[in-house]
Amino acid sequence: MGRKNKLPIDAAKYPNLKVENPEKYYEFGDEIGSGKFAIVKECVNKKTNTKYAAKIIKYDSETIKFAIREYEQMTLETHSLKECIGTVKLHEAFLVQKYLIIIMDLVDGKTLLDKVSHMHSITEDDIASFIRQICTSLDDWHSKNMVHLDLRPTNIRFFSARELKILDYNSCRHIPNKKSGAVVDVIGDTEFCAPEMLDFEPVLPGSDMWTVGVLAYVMLSGISPFYYEDEDKVLECVRKVKWDFDELAFSSITPHAKDFIKKCFVRIPENRLTAHDALAHKWLSKEFEPQRKNSVLKIQDALRETDERLLEEEEEEYIDASCVFRTFEEEAYKSPVVSDDEE
Repeated sequence: MGRKNKLPIDAAKYPNLKVENPEKYYEFGDEIGSGKFAIVKECVNKKTNTKYAAKIIKYDSETIKFAIREYEQMTLETHSLKECIGTVKLHEAFLVQKYLIIIMDLVDGKTLLDKVSHMHSITEDDIASFIRQICTSLDDWHSKNMVHLDLRPTNIRFFSARELKILDYNSCRHIPNKKSGAVVDVIGDTEFCAPEMLDFEPVLPGSDMWTVGVLAYVMLSGISPFYYEDEDKVLECVRKVKWDFDELAFSSITPHAKDFIKKCFVRIPENRLTAHDALAHKWLSKEFEPQRKNSVLKIQDALRETDERLLEEEEEEYIDASCVFRTFEEEAYKSPVVSDDEE
């Protein structure tokens, strides 16, 4: 981009989006997360010294429409994530050459599997409490016709010792009609994707609940129900709903936990356990708490191996970006390193 470039979006549609350098207001620190399209850094407001997270989304002329979509989901007055349970609050956003920077609440706790795998002792009650939180958030989202569609473990972090937050809203969509669903252009990690997403069929709130089933399976056993080294086999098993309870890993898991997972792994999304009904399932009930607490899980090692594998797979596709900000009034930044993936 050259000097005084035309904005890549219609600025009138986004009156609260600041077209200036965020470094005027924030001091940017260490990287705390990365993904296919964005880097997350800790930042500090220069005036208040308040710490935030800055999601730095790299875009070009083709991908700006996808980059801005996450900002829209977080700011629209109707069908947005602004008031949804379990989400982080957006404070402000900036648009510069090549980057959209979203400043939001800092959630710097461990990711879901990292936290659980390092707990000294784990019981079914611990896992049920985390699944209950996720379902509580999804019940609220789904009541507002919002779906997340990428609930992989790295998109769920601890805000405090026991409180979870769901992150990364790039895949979120508003589904105008929850019964008919909508075809979307989102494909997450196939290991956690619902079959309808892989077959490009309409997604529904039930698409999130399939992933809840995967999360419950992984956190109860330490292993994944749909992981194979052969990606084609992963696709086949998810599409055909081919899975089973690993005999050794689930030998001491309560029948109600297994029933919860079974009701998520249903091919027709409308027939899956809903988030609302999940909260009423016996496995998550108060009355079943004593049995859950008596079910001790020795899965730390297996869970750490799964977490490390998932992180390695994600790192292979991490974005390459300089994170040097230039306003549209400045000359474009030229990277000293020549790379097709860089500036």
